[in-house]
Amino acid sequence: MSIVLPAPGCRRSRRIVEYLERQGIPFTRLPLGSPEGSAIAVKHGMLASPGLQVDGVSVNPYDLLIQPACRVNEEKARTILSTGDKE
Repeated sequence: MSIVLPAPGCRRSRRIVEYLERQGIPFTRLPLGSPEGSAIAVKHGMLASPGLQVDGVSVNPYDLLIQPACRVNEEKARTILSTGDKE
């Protein structure tokens, strides 16, 4: 199961959440600024938004995105998010 901690107005957050929804991948959404979201981010040393955990392991959101276009890298996202595998 994935947990996404989106930040308001964050393009990366929006793109990753949209990808998860399009692919039908179950996830829990907790606002980064909420008490629970902030606690998770601090506990796991998340320094970029969105905070992202897959099966309890923190994932760097930049590992899922093609820059500078801020598009989801479909192959990496499938590997990391769909199956819970980490590189």
